[in-house]
Amino acid sequence: MRSRSYLFLFIVLGLAGLSGWLYTTQKARMGLDVTGGVQLTYRMKLEELTDEQRKTLNMDLMERILAQRIQGALGVVDGTVQRKGTDQWVIELPGFTDIKEAESLLGSTAKLQYFHAKTVSTVHAQRRYESDREKFTYNGGPAERFVIRATGKTIEPSMPEYKEMIKSWGTPILQGAELASAKAQQNGIGKYIPQLNFTKEGGEKMQRWCYIHQNKGENLAAVLDGVVLNIAPLKDGAVIKESGVIEGEFDATYVTKLVSLLNAGALPVSLEKLHSATVDPTIGKHALEKIITAGQVAFGVIGAFLVVYYVFPGLVALTALLLYILFTLTALKLIGATFSLAAIAGFILSVGMAVDANILVFERLKEELRAGKTLQASIDLGFRRALPAIFDSNACTILTSLVLLALGTGPVKGFATTLIIGVAISLFTAVTVTRLLLNFLVGSGLGANPKWYGLSRQWFGEHLEAGAMHKPLAIVEKRNWFFAISILTIIPGAIALAMGGIKPNVEFSGGYTAKFNNASKHLTMNQVQSSLEAGGIKGTNIRIGNDGIVDFLEVTAPGQAIGDKTDEAKAKVASASGYEPSEIIEFTEVGPMVQAETVRNAILGVIYSAALIVLYLGIRFGFALGGFAIGLRFSVAAIGAMLHDVLVVLGLAAIFGMAMGWEISSLFITAMLTMIGFSTHDTIVIFDRIRENLRRHLPGEDIGNLINKSITQSIARSINTSSTVIMTLIWLIAIGSATTDLKFFNYVMLFGIISGTYSSIWNASPILYVIDRWLAKTRGEQSTLLGIAAHELARAKVMAQDQDRRTRAQSAEEQYGTIKRRSGTQQRKGEQHLDD
Repeated sequence: MRSRSYLFLFIVLGLAGLSGWLYTTQKARMGLDVTGGVQLTYRMKLEELTDEQRKTLNMDLMERILAQRIQGALGVVDGTVQRKGTDQWVIELPGFTDIKEAESLLGSTAKLQYFHAKTVSTVHAQRRYESDREKFTYNGGPAERFVIRATGKTIEPSMPEYKEMIKSWGTPILQGAELASAKAQQNGIGKYIPQLNFTKEGGEKMQRWCYIHQNKGENLAAVLDGVVLNIAPLKDGAVIKESGVIEGEFDATYVTKLVSLLNAGALPVSLEKLHSATVDPTIGKHALEKIITAGQVAFGVIGAFLVVYYVFPGLVALTALLLYILFTLTALKLIGATFSLAAIAGFILSVGMAVDANILVFERLKEELRAGKTLQASIDLGFRRALPAIFDSNACTILTSLVLLALGTGPVKGFATTLIIGVAISLFTAVTVTRLLLNFLVGSGLGANPKWYGLSRQWFGEHLEAGAMHKPLAIVEKRNWFFAISILTIIPGAIALAMGGIKPNVEFSGGYTAKFNNASKHLTMNQVQSSLEAGGIKGTNIRIGNDGIVDFLEVTAPGQAIGDKTDEAKAKVASASGYEPSEIIEFTEVGPMVQAETVRNAILGVIYSAALIVLYLGIRFGFALGGFAIGLRFSVAAIGAMLHDVLVVLGLAAIFGMAMGWEISSLFITAMLTMIGFSTHDTIVIFDRIRENLRRHLPGEDIGNLINKSITQSIARSINTSSTVIMTLIWLIAIGSATTDLKFFNYVMLFGIISGTYSSIWNASPILYVIDRWLAKTRGEQSTLLGIAAHELARAKVMAQDQDRRTRAQSAEEQYGTIKRRSGTQQRKGEQHLDD
């Protein structure tokens, strides 16, 4: 046993060393809300493709092209491209601030086409259109304008007539994939022009066209995404084959980016912008400093609690917690997780949740010690008997996080990823590592004194456990009082909900949100409201606050259509609000498609989370007692308590919305789903004790007394497990919430966990009791939990007796055969010891 302990100890030390090395060598990927930058969501216009083109659409190629554009054309090293659903792409550009340029380069299909401009006049023929020949810029790059000869009207790329003109040119000479490569080439006068190299097929097509139209002065037009970059007559005697140039006066920077764009490749389908957001980097840096400080303080408080309250095992748990932090951060770096503010908050929260398993074990260990068991036996029983509750509660947290991972995007996915990895690693460090270290130290003579296990510390109701068998808390008998308290906590929020207190942010309503630097103007909400209404923008939500760096004013206009291009939208919003576009700190625009998807995912998230928890608890508790149908009784009781918590949180959101204008966002839904998982966590701790006591119920004991006893035995550990998370959230609210969304998230988690702790103790088990008594009246006592448990125990006893009889019979038979064999051996060999 000792050699095995040493082996495991060396393994843990080796893992710690490896993690430390990997952590220092891997670079963390920071989120947009930390570094600042641009986020864009595009939809592929699949409706423009044929059925055959849809079937052969290469998504991996599209992802590679977009990634090459980010690095090559935009110069962003840490940019990301993520698929969303079947037809969308989410692109993040950390540290990049020019959203206009990003939209121009990423939204372009970059399909370069060469046309015979057969409807444009030449020196030999007058036709419908003439080249304007004047210098013109469109979307930051050079473009050609044209004149309709019949009317004298000048047409530009944004006009329908322009598209109609290109359409009149017929089929392109060559296009897209027939361009092999591009490079910037000096034109002899200190300028650069794009040089294009064609594929073999493309070169042959161009050569064929040149031979047909040689010495006729016909116009050759280079068109990029519906914009004519250059149009020029084919020179006499010229034959273009392997390569060509786009002549004109181009800015060197433009040529470099155009070449990078063309070399990345043309997208096989057009893109439509659905969502855009810009984040100021200064705010993110300040927010990061605040949240890290809050995390450090929270860790210090949790560490002090463990050592003061649990003494020696608390010190061991603190060591395991340090390893948890190291392992988790290393794992997140290795998988390339994005450390957004929400993800960092999730990690800090996971530190508070990681000690839950230790608390459950240590409280059970103390219980066994008080029952008179030896220290080693108490350690073994503490870990073994706490493990089911630890496993079940963490499984429910992982289930809700998987829903977030499947339905969320950006910060929500980062939070979910952090929580899933954190919970998985905490199971290893809190159970395996803590048990290993504790057994090793106790076996070595350190920590062998039971006085070092905090038996005298009974600050959170542990003293009630001593009387649990004879005088438990009367929870079931007073259930109507507790139900009434729950209703009273819901009523204020329900009133706020009815009064329209819930204020959806731009993700749920569509439209835009603009955050302005209000430090110099100090405009009031009334002033901005009047200005917006004068500009024709109504139904807005306006907030004024301070993020720790600057006074800001934020305007959300639900469902407002403000233009196709972000720079135009910014200008319109700023003008209507009484600001300049340069005073915008952050800007988010959400189209109706993303808005509808966000609402749908929020609803599905709650439904899926509840369904998975019902299914899991039904299987888990049913497996232990009477089958799935019996397990569903525990599921229904847990969902009843969870419904209370959801209503409390929704009411809280309505109250905050009315009082401070706070808006619900995807982070609010994240907090609510995480709270659902944690609320179930506490419920499981008590339900697991009920399950255990059902297997060992006393003769003549009624279900009410058994439930009261189980709650009394578990109340201290329920409060303690919640306390570490509550302490963490208090510090995050106090000093770690630089943004309103993050503060709202933390408030929702805090009140949700407080509500969840209450409902787990005073609602869930009484609901289970009500269900059990209803079944007793409708189906008889044999259908109750105690009736089923008694039946299974009796059956198990009969099976054990049958097994015992078979074992004794088999043992007697083996013994008889052994005696016969030994007798025969003695006769043959003469003398032999019976031991042989």
